[in-house]
Amino acid sequence: MQETRLLGEEWRGACLQLVQDTLLVVMEDEREDARLTDLFLAVAFDLRSRRPLGPMNSFGSPVHLVGLPALAPTPVLASATAETLTITDMRNGSVLKTFPLPDTGTGKRSFDGYHLAMGHHGGRDLLFLHQAGEGHHHSVSAVDLATGESLPALGFNHCRYREISECLTLRHGYLVCPTTKEVVEAWDYGFDTIDKPFVHVQRADDGSRVGEVGLHGWVPEGRAVDIVRAAGNTYLAEAEDIVTLPDLEPVFSAGDPWAVVSRVTEWDGRPVAVIVQERNRPQELPGLLYLLFLDTKTPQKIVLPWPAPPRVHDLLATPDGTIVVSSAAGVHVLDVDPSEAARTNPPK
Repeated sequence: MQETRLLGEEWRGACLQLVQDTLLVVMEDEREDARLTDLFLAVAFDLRSRRPLGPMNSFGSPVHLVGLPALAPTPVLASATAETLTITDMRNGSVLKTFPLPDTGTGKRSFDGYHLAMGHHGGRDLLFLHQAGEGHHHSVSAVDLATGESLPALGFNHCRYREISECLTLRHGYLVCPTTKEVVEAWDYGFDTIDKPFVHVQRADDGSRVGEVGLHGWVPEGRAVDIVRAAGNTYLAEAEDIVTLPDLEPVFSAGDPWAVVSRVTEWDGRPVAVIVQERNRPQELPGLLYLLFLDTKTPQKIVLPWPAPPRVHDLLATPDGTIVVSSAAGVHVLDVDPSEAARTNPPK
């Protein structure tokens, strides 16, 4: 296994996005001299060569890496304000196109916190936009990019009772959004009302509701839930929970509060999860990075010989054996031989 340190600790707690072979690293701009309009920093890399694809860019709202072949042959950057969607060239920061956003009828629109997802579904190029509302009330609206038409049937409202990521994920025909709900849990000595994290799941083409996934761990700010096709199945992975779509059947739950993030990919035709598990005292001890092949009746944790830095924030895994880890120590890239890993850990 080979290791490359892509970015140093000045990029601690960054979020990771991947389209094809392009990796985008995004973090909130906390520099003292940062302008008020520059809230997010982003830099893109060719994941195969590990080389940057352009300079670091700054944005006034959350920035997302998307594939829009009609505008550019390579992935582009998208960010939104209350009225406009802006598409930017990641190589030089130039604006390629702007789209005016219609009034979606969901009330007063907040300027900040615009997380979005874009993709081609149901024969249309769709934009889904998360909008912060008043108090606990939030909404997701949809727009047909070709016509600029608002699509109310694809949107939904939700209540968020605790700070949680609002990154939308749009992949393989599903739209998911992390949120929280007030639920009542009964105990032997009584009951209590808690703010429980969930992931809302719906179909992207018609807005029909698939259901909700209750999470054991929180989704950190800025981190998107993972949806992956692997070995003929579709998996949703977040925190220590992995389920299949659309049936929402549990595949794995670590049952361990220190399992902080899970991601799924396919190695040598087999579905495999890459999971980071922190120690009970994460501020002092390195964490564990391990594999879990999901096609076995009794999945076993396979520890990789790499001490994961404390406070891992995000994680990516690819079919070619590349693992990207974002932590308090920065961003690291690991190269694993996927065929060897699959061969030496056969199904049981």
